[in-house]
Amino acid sequence: MLPTLHMTSPFCRLNPAELHEVPPHTAAAVIGAGYSLGTVHSGTENGPYFLRNLSKAYTWAAEDPEVMELRHGRVPLERAVDLGDIDFSGMTLDEAQKSIRGVVAALPDNVAPCVIGGDHSITLAVLEGLRSRRSDSFTVVQFDQHLDLQIWDGAPGRPDIGREPLFNTNVMSHVSDLVGPGRLVQVGVNPYATVERGAAPGMDSLLRSVGMQVCVFSPEIDDAQGFLDVIGPADDVYITVDIDVLDSSVMSSTGYPAGVGLGMRELVRLIDLVLTRHRIIGFDLVEFSAPRDARDPRTLGDAGRAALLFLHLLSRACRPAAAGTKGDRGV
Repeated sequence: MLPTLHMTSPFCRLNPAELHEVPPHTAAAVIGAGYSLGTVHSGTENGPYFLRNLSKAYTWAAEDPEVMELRHGRVPLERAVDLGDIDFSGMTLDEAQKSIRGVVAALPDNVAPCVIGGDHSITLAVLEGLRSRRSDSFTVVQFDQHLDLQIWDGAPGRPDIGREPLFNTNVMSHVSDLVGPGRLVQVGVNPYATVERGAAPGMDSLLRSVGMQVCVFSPEIDDAQGFLDVIGPADDVYITVDIDVLDSSVMSSTGYPAGVGLGMRELVRLIDLVLTRHRIIGFDLVEFSAPRDARDPRTLGDAGRAALLFLHLLSRACRPAAAGTKGDRGV
């Protein structure tokens, strides 16, 4: 039995749709997955509420709005629908993960899930849902201040240590287990991490086993060709954006604001570089966090930037695939 989805305010006034009635021309489906079940912080459950409401800035002035991008012309948002927000009332984390998996797995094969979180643990459930309906491999590109890998209690040097239950601090270890070795590229992470001294010799091996790390100070951040070399050859990609990858000067509405992070223009440029030769099969934006009644200028400004970033990713998911990738999703 599929979970209940409620429509409050469609993102950018997209056409709402029922999960079992997604139109055949659809390339992308917006799904709200707002919960804080995988974190010690409250507030991430309000991500869909804030992003949906701040997206009204792009549609309020027109009776029948059509969003335009000044560089590329009209944004083909008619290829996107909004399924609403999953109702997680009374659920445990395991139950909420099952609900997300069920929704994503039930989407038509050619439709990219575009998910508003929620804490970062939602990413695993989205990817499990995607994996259940496709056999081809894909790469996960993670924009994040943190590794979100299980590196505590000696884990880097102890292959016998099992995976701990899912939480937002180890979600990418679970993701790496799912997608396979070398399939995770982590961008914008803090250049320093601390482990137990005895585990330190195993840290490099652990990082190489999951994929590649591009720290916020790495030269590849500013070198387009170097960055593309890290991402690798043309392939399908899933993009997960933890909003705390942005510098705290532009994003403080999150559990752990970054003392030094990426700027908005840097982040958008890197996303666009990834998509010059890779086909996006889905994405999520997670860890926006604020009290539901917050109306101060800083929170609303942060929410507006998060909504802009989500719209940018959504516009890319709606466009035909870039040259050199596996082609359009058949729409």
